[in-house]
Amino acid sequence: MKNILIISVVLSLMIACDDDNKQNNSNNTNNNINNTNNTNNTNNSNNVNNTNNTNTTIIYPVFENEQQVVISGYDDHAMEPFISGDGSTLFFNSLNNGTTTSLYYATRVSDTEFTFGGEVAGANGAEPHLDAVASMDDSGNFYFVSTRNYPDVMENLQKATYSNGAVTDVMPVEGDFYILVPGWLIMDAEISRDGNVLYAVNAKFSGGEIPDESFITIAVKSEDSFEKTEDTEEIMELVNDPDYLVYAPAISTDGLELYFTRIEKGTFTTEICVSVRNSVSDPFSEPQSLGITGIIPEAVTLEANKSRIYYHKTAGGAIHRIFTKARIVD
Repeated sequence: MKNILIISVVLSLMIACDDDNKQNNSNNTNNNINNTNNTNNTNNSNNVNNTNNTNTTIIYPVFENEQQVVISGYDDHAMEPFISGDGSTLFFNSLNNGTTTSLYYATRVSDTEFTFGGEVAGANGAEPHLDAVASMDDSGNFYFVSTRNYPDVMENLQKATYSNGAVTDVMPVEGDFYILVPGWLIMDAEISRDGNVLYAVNAKFSGGEIPDESFITIAVKSEDSFEKTEDTEEIMELVNDPDYLVYAPAISTDGLELYFTRIEKGTFTTEICVSVRNSVSDPFSEPQSLGITGIIPEAVTLEANKSRIYYHKTAGGAIHRIFTKARIVD
């Protein structure tokens, strides 16, 4: 929620957690947030000045020619897309309907067409459940968020091994990037292609339709766990704007482009943005909107070669569909 969970999925995670109640509440609010994206003040030029107090010029990517993706054999909600490193497989999840949100996969026919393969076997729990927001490294380590044991087990990010449409050895991801306080959870996350860096979204829910807070945390692999980096706040300072809910991270293979969705607090308008940097040791730049219009656009996933993005938004009939745009090459 690559998401989220992304806002339109995490509504099922609004759990009334307090000192006297740690039971998982599966009767959740439907996630229809009726908003039209008013992404404004978008600069379609891909050259701007870096705002990180340097004289370095930052180049923002630009994408064009939006097309809806066809998933042959599947005609329901498709959300939180993630494209595998080799580009052959598109993972996505269904809508939160209060009883089941499941992970699926489809195989590539072309940039705009995939063939439905079915559920990701082994990933989806028994009803009621929420299993969503897939990501995977190039070694087949598969990550997703789940409510299967929350809040009894607060480490709600799961890891498994993926092969040919199925996962095995599902277990919680260990690490110090969680906030182990009732109401906090990992809303969505993305693993880097090399498997060494995790971009996780810490989100706090207190019963409203969207989180009170959400921000991206960076954690690096340390043996069998992920440890929050000491410079997370510095690296993410311009991304984690306190005036926004920030979620649905997607990182480029080289670590220089970070895509994410944000909502200005007090509104319901989503905006897909990108922040960039010239070195993996640099902070990410001031975000720039990608200018994607429509109803509730969210959750970018980026091709490994950075040539194309995929994301979801609401299309005709209030159905969430996946769309794609191609990168403009200088």
